Amino acid sequence: MTAPARRRVLPAGPRLQARAKADRVGRRRGAVRRASFLAVALVPVCLLSWLLLASPLLAVAHVQVTGTRLLPRADVLVAAGVRQGTPLARVDTVGVRRRVAALAPVARVRVVRAWPGTLLVRVTERTAVASSRQGDGWVLVDGSGLRFSASAQAPAGLPELQGDAQAPAGPAVQVVAELPAGLRDQVATVALPSASSVVLGLRDGRTVVWGPPGQSARKAAVVAALLSRPGGTIDVTSPGLAVTR
Repeated sequence: MTAPARRRVLPAGPRLQARAKADRVGRRRGAVRRASFLAVALVPVCLLSWLLLASPLLAVAHVQVTGTRLLPRADVLVAAGVRQGTPLARVDTVGVRRRVAALAPVARVRVVRAWPGTLLVRVTERTAVASSRQGDGWVLVDGSGLRFSASAQAPAGLPELQGDAQAPAGPAVQVVAELPAGLRDQVATVALPSASSVVLGLRDGRTVVWGPPGQSARKAAVVAALLSRPGGTIDVTSPGLAVTR
């Protein structure tokens, strides 16, 4: 059996060798060019990341607190827990808002980054509708019945919530919060003798038996009409059958 003939591999000619070498050089140059472009593109990204996350140029220089009247600014700053020099972009605004909102006098809070170096903490405090005795002092009560701020003296212009300071005050403060301003200004005390009956003591010494919360506009109109009549007590538990005695 005759063995197959071997093929002879002829060496590439000078022209082919030059072309192959040029292709290799071109590929290397292309790879270097792409790497250079990538490096140039990454420079601003890295610079921006450094500016936002590590540079002192965009760090917290001031924590500005607004909206506080009862609450000391220092208490808000402690609750916020933000150190000067912390990169502003790394401040956990959700955590700051949660911690400040946990302070009793705070109804709402908003936390905003103000570039280049200020953190704004905008507080909305609770609105007091009554006050209650607590030990040797007083405490403010909002429309939900929450006792939220202590005071050594009786707050001016607020009716006193009478009764057990630890008892739920929801119906009583609900009635006071719904009173029109003209009638609310005349109220000196608010009592809750039963779960469904609110009694208002007026500054002129008269008493208004309000009854349960509800029908506030109608009851207030009836009280305003009956204040001109003689009698120490006005009962508007049923506003359609109101009586004075």
